[in-house]
Amino acid sequence: MIDTLSPEHLIIAPILIPMFAGAIMLLYDDRQRRAKLTISLISAVALVLVAAELVSRAKGDPEISGTAIGLYLLGDWPTPMGIVLVLDRLSALMVALVAVLAIPALIYSAATWHKQGQHFHSLFQFLLMGLNGAFLTGDLFNLFVFFEVMLAASYGLLLHGSGSLRLRAGLHYIAINLLASVMFLIGIAIVYGVTGTLNMADIATRTTVLLPEERSLIHLAAVILGIAFLVKAGIWPLSFWLPTAYMAGAAPVAAMFAVNTKLGIYVILRLSMLVFGAGAGASQGFGANVLLIAGMATIVFGVLGVLASQGLPRIAAHLVVMSSGTILTVIGFALAGGGTAMLSGALFYLVSSTVATSALFLLAEPMSRDE
Repeated sequence: MIDTLSPEHLIIAPILIPMFAGAIMLLYDDRQRRAKLTISLISAVALVLVAAELVSRAKGDPEISGTAIGLYLLGDWPTPMGIVLVLDRLSALMVALVAVLAIPALIYSAATWHKQGQHFHSLFQFLLMGLNGAFLTGDLFNLFVFFEVMLAASYGLLLHGSGSLRLRAGLHYIAINLLASVMFLIGIAIVYGVTGTLNMADIATRTTVLLPEERSLIHLAAVILGIAFLVKAGIWPLSFWLPTAYMAGAAPVAAMFAVNTKLGIYVILRLSMLVFGAGAGASQGFGANVLLIAGMATIVFGVLGVLASQGLPRIAAHLVVMSSGTILTVIGFALAGGGTAMLSGALFYLVSSTVATSALFLLAEPMSRDE
C-alpha cells in the first residue's frame, strides 16, 4: 500500500539550500575564505536537518504497510507534462547520505585545500545541488540537467589545485563524462520519440503496451542510457578512468566523489526496476544478465586493483569500483527474478561502503604524513 504525501515545499529544500549558498559565495572575494567556509558549513548542517526530516516523512505511517511518496510539482503543472520531484525512501536515503558526507569533507578542506584555487566552496555547493536534484527528480530531462550541474561542478573540483597528474586525470574525466552526456541525450531522445513522455513513472506505464518495433527502440534506448550511467557507476571495463581520477583529486573532493559514483547506480536501480521489473511484460528482466556478468567482473577488477595498489588513495579508489560491482550484481539478480528483498542488503552496503571509502580518502593524506 502506498501512502501519498501532500506536496511539501521541504522536498525542494535540498536543491535550493546549496544553490543559494553557492550563488551567494560567488559575490565574496576569494580571500574571504573564512566567511565562505562558514556559509558552506551552515548550508551543510541545514541539509542534514532537512534530510533527517525527509527521511522521517518518507517512512510514512508505521501503522500502514508500505511506503510514503511525496510529490512536488514545480510550476504546478500536472504530471506527466510538468516537472516533478519525487520523495520516497530511496531518494530520501541518498539525499541524507550526501548531506552526512558533506560536513566532514568541508571541515577537512578548511585545513588547506580550499585555499588551493578559486571558488572551491561555490563549486562544492553546486555539486551538492546537482546530486540532490538528481536523486529527487522524477523525469529524465531534469535528471540530465542535474546530472550536468553535478558534472560541471566536479570538473572544477577535480582540477582544483595543481599538478600534472591532477590535470591529466581531470582531462580524462571530462572527456569520458562528456561522451557519457552525449549518450544520455541520445537515449532521452529515443525514449521521448517512442513514449511521448520523460516522466519515469509514465514511461514505466507506457512501455507495457508498446508494439514490438517500439519495444525494440526502448531496448536500444535502455542500452544507450545504461552505458552512460554505467560509465558513472564505474563498471568494468568502463571504469579505467576512475581510479586515477579519484586518486588525483584533493582529499575532500575524492571523499564526495565516492557518492558521485553511486548516482549512476541509483539511476540504474530506479529505472531498471520501474521499466524492466515485475509487471513489465515482454521487457521484464531486460539487461539483467549484463549487470550480473559485468558486476562480477567489476568485483574481480576492484579486488585485483586493491591488491596491486601501494598507496591508500588508489586502494580507496579501487574499493569504490568494487562496491559498485557488488551492488550492480545484486541489482542484476533482483532484475532476473531473484526478488527485491536482497535490495535491502545492497542499499545497506551502498551506504556503509560509501561512508567507508569517503573516510579512507580523508585519512589518506594524514596517514601518509606519519610514514
